[in-house]
Amino acid sequence: MSDSTARYRLGVIGSGVMGRAMLNAALRARVLGPDEVIAADVSEACRRAVADLGCPATDDNRTVVAEAPNLLVALKPQVIHEVLRDLRNDFRDGQLIISIAAGVTLEALRESVGAAPALVRVMPNICCTVHEAATAWTAAPGLGDEQREFVQALLEASGEAVEVEEKLMDAVTGLSGSGPAFVALFVEALADGGVKAGLPRAQASRLAAQTTLGAARWLLENDQSPAALKDMVSSPGGTTIAGVAALEARAFRAAVIEAVVAAAERARELGG
Repeated sequence: MSDSTARYRLGVIGSGVMGRAMLNAALRARVLGPDEVIAADVSEACRRAVADLGCPATDDNRTVVAEAPNLLVALKPQVIHEVLRDLRNDFRDGQLIISIAAGVTLEALRESVGAAPALVRVMPNICCTVHEAATAWTAAPGLGDEQREFVQALLEASGEAVEVEEKLMDAVTGLSGSGPAFVALFVEALADGGVKAGLPRAQASRLAAQTTLGAARWLLENDQSPAALKDMVSSPGGTTIAGVAALEARAFRAAVIEAVVAAAERARELGG
């Protein structure tokens, strides 16, 4: 949407941890300049944090809606509908609304905002706070090419971003939405293993975290399967294959698969 009357390119409604993290990433990647963003929040502390990024902040959502063609709505599922319904008559034809509320479908968003805006639903994860997010997004029919490019650029500023069919968003929630917690459990266990083998806790924790980061970076940069990395490290009769066998004996992979499926099913229940 091109809006020649708008003062800003992006308006942020909800400037808490996730909203500010995505905004900070967009500024850091120079997708947006500080003078191209206006943000709103009921919290004075959040508004001060936005101002520290160089962006104007307000407690008035209507000001944000009036002055930006693209809106990032970073609100919790429990409050988003109330806020959007209050703004329903302020939205303009073709105005873009990007929602990060977990489990809130495009259909439910449409019921709250009416027919005017273009809609995008996003599932980010907490790693956007360190610019390493794994984000999926889906759009309602009618999203323009310029809007699609804007959404992709905004989300890629925080890390990896992929467009998916909406029916896959619950699976995304189970994998990349809940995944950081599963990875944290693994890193903690990896560090515990190091401690049991004799390492000091602080060293074991740093080595475990860096090992996880390095393995993930290798997979992304080499575009190979995890099995390729496993096989590369596992020499015949060596230490790694002994450890892999111990994990397999305790159904490690089956447990991880079940964790993702359980989280996806719970997301489906919450969204229903």
